[in-house]
Amino acid sequence: MELLEIKEHFQVQDESLTFQELVDEAPKIADSIKNKNVIILPSHGSTDAFYSGSLDTLDYLNENNVNTDIYSSDDDYKELGLHSADIWLGTFFIKNIIIPVFCGVIASYIYEKIKAKAGDRISLKFIVEKKDGKSASVSFGGKVEELHKALDAVKEFSDEG
Repeated sequence: MELLEIKEHFQVQDESLTFQELVDEAPKIADSIKNKNVIILPSHGSTDAFYSGSLDTLDYLNENNVNTDIYSSDDDYKELGLHSADIWLGTFFIKNIIIPVFCGVIASYIYEKIKAKAGDRISLKFIVEKKDGKSASVSFGGKVEELHKALDAVKEFSDEG
């Protein structure tokens, strides 16, 4: 057993944040985000900084037909550089209609573009707009080979009636 073994974090919970609130709270960028299906939100615990590589993630999602934007204007965009071997992708707000496509594309990004391999640690959070307009979040931090737990939990929201 490793002395500093890091435990996996996996949590699904209800959220109060809605897509419309995101639009309403950001008048400076409201026009650019209101028709998007995925919004990349600031990093965990930050209100204005994004993980290093967020723009690469944005580009990859858009190149693969996931209509995505960053929750920041170009002038206000800041990156937070973390120095560790972990993969930090940040927080994604996802509209219900795009869930199946998004899950496939983000998995491809992680495994094919970032080249994550068994044993790598990843941390991310998905906030999903459910069909009833409410939202829930799925947080995951752990070995990349267990990421399917988070993606499966997100996919379940697209099946809810």
